[in-house]
Amino acid sequence: MRVCVVVGRVRWKGNKEVTHLQDQNTKMAAFETLSSILMIVCSTFGIFCAFVFIIIVATHRQCHTLSTLLVLNSTLAGLLANITCISQAIYQLLNLGNDTLCAIRGLFLQVGTGVFYHTFCVQALHRLFVTVYSTRRYLQTTRFNICMVVVQWIFSATFGLPVLLTGRIKYQPGSRICQVKFKVVC
Repeated sequence: MRVCVVVGRVRWKGNKEVTHLQDQNTKMAAFETLSSILMIVCSTFGIFCAFVFIIIVATHRQCHTLSTLLVLNSTLAGLLANITCISQAIYQLLNLGNDTLCAIRGLFLQVGTGVFYHTFCVQALHRLFVTVYSTRRYLQTTRFNICMVVVQWIFSATFGLPVLLTGRIKYQPGSRICQVKFKVVC
């Protein structure tokens, strides 16, 4: 029995192990393709819903409230995250490997996810100010909340820059996307 090592896998000559590994690779490729297509479909639906919400808020004057403004902020963040997910899914389907826009897509993945979660923090702070600190009216003003939203977007946009500038956003061949490469510390 001879053993042949191919890219970190052991293949047995004259055995069914080779066929089994090929079947697993085919199943994994089919699963990755299906998940990328599902990501495109779900993100497209998310973008459609975001545009519907933005149009409703823009055209109906009764929707121009502070709470709706904060939900609109989350909608815009979700729109950015969905566009980034579609970009990553198309990139996964094409399987081009590492390209020149890899780091930029990874940065937008970081920023899109961060800004989405930070919008919920801003909404939580607004609810805290309305319920617990209801006597401090300046915390509930539109101007203060818009300032919180602007600071949130600036913070979210810049927290991914150090990762980009240090070159830690790399192409991950296993998942076929560009994301931050974490260092394992033992």
